[in-house]
Amino acid sequence: MKLSKFEARNFKPIQASGDLSLDDLNIFIGKNDAGKSSYLEAAHLFLDCDKPSLDQFHKNTENDIEFIGKFKQIPCKLRDALSENHDPDRETFVIKRVFEKNGSSTPSADTYINGEKVVKGTITIDDNELYMAKSRDYVWENFVPEPVPIFAERDVSEQTKLKGGTFLNKLLIPVLKDSGVAESPEVREQVQELQTTLDEMAEGIDRQLTDHMESHMDDVEDISLIPGKVDLGKAITPRIKLKDQHLANSIDIAERGSGVGSLLLLSMMQTYVDMQVGDGYCLLFEEPGNFLHPGAERKMLDALRTIAAEGGQVLVTTHSQVFVDNRDSASLYVTKRTDGRTNFRRVNEDAFVAVDEIGARNSDLLQSDFVIYTEGPSDAKILRTIAKHTIDNWGEYNISIQYLGGSNIAHCDPTELRKINRNFAIILDSEKKSEGAEVDASAKELQEETEALGKECKILEKRAIENYLSEPGINEAFNLTVSDGFVTPYDNMKKKIEQRIATERIDDPDTQRARGAYSKVKHGKQIIEWMCENDESITELEEFINSCVRSCERSY
Repeated sequence: MKLSKFEARNFKPIQASGDLSLDDLNIFIGKNDAGKSSYLEAAHLFLDCDKPSLDQFHKNTENDIEFIGKFKQIPCKLRDALSENHDPDRETFVIKRVFEKNGSSTPSADTYINGEKVVKGTITIDDNELYMAKSRDYVWENFVPEPVPIFAERDVSEQTKLKGGTFLNKLLIPVLKDSGVAESPEVREQVQELQTTLDEMAEGIDRQLTDHMESHMDDVEDISLIPGKVDLGKAITPRIKLKDQHLANSIDIAERGSGVGSLLLLSMMQTYVDMQVGDGYCLLFEEPGNFLHPGAERKMLDALRTIAAEGGQVLVTTHSQVFVDNRDSASLYVTKRTDGRTNFRRVNEDAFVAVDEIGARNSDLLQSDFVIYTEGPSDAKILRTIAKHTIDNWGEYNISIQYLGGSNIAHCDPTELRKINRNFAIILDSEKKSEGAEVDASAKELQEETEALGKECKILEKRAIENYLSEPGINEAFNLTVSDGFVTPYDNMKKKIEQRIATERIDDPDTQRARGAYSKVKHGKQIIEWMCENDESITELEEFINSCVRSCERSY
């Protein structure tokens, strides 16, 4: 399952986080000591079914710590195993962990599922009612996502050792199991022989240790040495070495810089995803941009997006404006601490709220490596959609696509645009109403002024971007039946589509009036997305975007 919401109460500086909605990728931004890491730590304890310590209660009060996780869907297997008292027919699945101070070194813990305390019989397997602890363990081991934490104070050397909880352990142990090596009869026989030998040797060492200890302490009776179970994973002691084109020999990764170590940990996580050796995980990444330059930060964010898209869930804390500027569909929360209490505010459109909170200036956020200017917002959305589908790692290029304002195009001054960013290009509608007609005079003049500065200004061969839409894409968006040839190079396609909607759907009360039925911004993007997903290319626009990418690369 994936967390759809998570709430922490009375944990460290968090008195009540609120019921925060979580997407596949979630970014928490704020100043130092605002409480971002505390939220990730709470999520880690919850997902790991672990307990907080006594000094983690909010302001050292007696109020119970509570972690509440909500999941969108209950798997059928879990629904069938849950008792009726725990309401398995609910659309959402809610787990609450409550921790109470009781005078001991660790707080007591109770677990609730859908509002009811977990007891014997909460889970029934093959008519066998599991006890409370086993019921809880059954849910966590089979359905709750595994937390994969990377802390801000990270030790790459430790993470590349093969021991419990490290990335290398998560990467290699499942491979070892899936390879069948552990199940090989020959290997099992040798492991058993090794186990027997160790047990026999331990008995001899027991006696010697006991004799020597008795000479030091009269009351010692016996010392037992227990070798423990032979574990193939613990028998492997790998090292990770790195060689680049400037080194004659490979060197241990611990000898490289901290930024290289951060990228290695991320690469290990990506490999974990690629090999599909595990699923149902939640990556909790503190300050992924630590020790990285801005270009590497953008690559890091793009990789985290991939991890989220491939089935993982990602929660990151950051101070970096790169993660704000390029967040796309990620959930963004501003974290702030006032009077010792942390609060969270979700940011939807106004990213400057986040910028202000971390003390950045607008110029820190808005500087792009390259800007593509279009006439209107629909053109900008269409170009962004094409770019994301056709340019590999589009997110790694710090290219902004902005619109100039339609009819205001005649008043644009390329010299002023160059002051905003010296690396830019412009794309304009030709406004031609027939083949052989003259290009719009304002567009032609702007093109000449732009090219005089050594910058590209592309004028479309057809009338407007809408004249590049495809008939199947239009049919899909509006449930129409237009045939090939409906879209022409020089017609007013907005007017033409609205007329067709009015004709085909005249009995539909919602569309009896064609006026306003076609939105250039909404439907244009929707049609282009369908075209991209169905391999319908627009060569002229793709070539222009590629030209801009090459110009951007030359500016690095």
